Amino acid sequence: MEMEYSLALALEDYLPVIFSLIGVWFLARTVYQVDRGLGMMVFTGLGLLAVGGLLKATWKLLMALNGTDVPLFSQALFPMIAPGFTLIAIAVYSYTRQLRGQSAIRWPWLVSLIIIALFGGGSAIIAANGGPWRVPLIMLATIGNVALLLILAIGAWRRNMRGLAVGFVVVVLVIIGMSQMANNVPQTIAVQWFEQIAQTLAQLAFCLGTWQLTQRMAQEAPVRRLVVRVGLAG
Repeated sequence: MEMEYSLALALEDYLPVIFSLIGVWFLARTVYQVDRGLGMMVFTGLGLLAVGGLLKATWKLLMALNGTDVPLFSQALFPMIAPGFTLIAIAVYSYTRQLRGQSAIRWPWLVSLIIIALFGGGSAIIAANGGPWRVPLIMLATIGNVALLLILAIGAWRRNMRGLAVGFVVVVLVIIGMSQMANNVPQTIAVQWFEQIAQTLAQLAFCLGTWQLTQRMAQEAPVRRLVVRVGLAG
């Protein structure tokens, strides 16, 4: 039996998606200014997150309005966000290495596609045998999301933005906690309100945190480009 959703609950479900997309957009814009290839990876990941998140929120809205169940909308979330977070995490990690004067990941697109193909292949095999095909994709999405947040937390800590670093870690804990709650607690309307509000606050914190961190990163980027030019000239 499908859970019944109120219109307010369905509309609120768009907020964490919007905050998350704005936060990733800050990252994409900042990375693109230094490395267009890595920036395009983040923008591609952003597009995948947008498709998955908005389709899932729209599925809930349709259910609230007239009970229309569009399985494609509800099932598209993890096939979209799993590769999305993978691309974003690898691109941002490579970018942060460049800012520290270290070598970037070689062939980041290829590395990302291999990882996505491994988990996607596992999902396809499980689906072919009638099993829980979402599990590998949920794992990949969780790994990518947590990795991204930890990369940002480490980056903030190294810049003496300690409160910001702690904030990113708190977001990680909220995401993991809400995931466990969704799997182990009966999904009443009250529980869903709690989960959605917690996710909304977490994504708002992520959005504000990436805005502050990328401002600092953008200030460092011209210095890094100057160092590279001087090194090449020498």
